Amino acid sequence: MRAHAQSPWITATPGTLCHAMTVRACQAAGFTPRVRHQVDEFATVLALVAAGQGVAVVPQLGVTGPADPAVRLTRLLMERRTNLAFRSGAGAHPAVAAFGTALRVAVPPDLVGSRAEA
Repeated sequence: MRAHAQSPWITATPGTLCHAMTVRACQAAGFTPRVRHQVDEFATVLALVAAGQGVAVVPQLGVTGPADPAVRLTRLLMERRTNLAFRSGAGAHPAVAAFGTALRVAVPPDLVGSRAEA
């Protein structure tokens, strides 16, 4: 990250978790990002990176296919967790159970944490 302290950055819009994660990661590396673009759609972020418009932090789930050859993907030592929240006792409801199953099927196994609960 520190190697890109002087680079223009592409972040999500302020108020989003993706924006906060990018700013915090940059600050932890000792700088504040110089934001050139604010975009909330990962394919567009990657297209801007490929066009040389800046660097960005994109979650692994945001990379849905082969990366453009102009984009270099580097895994960072940070992560975030996404949880499925539902009202107590509703875990067995067919809609909640179906949604949880769909999420588990959609997420690649190497990204599933150890706390997969029904």
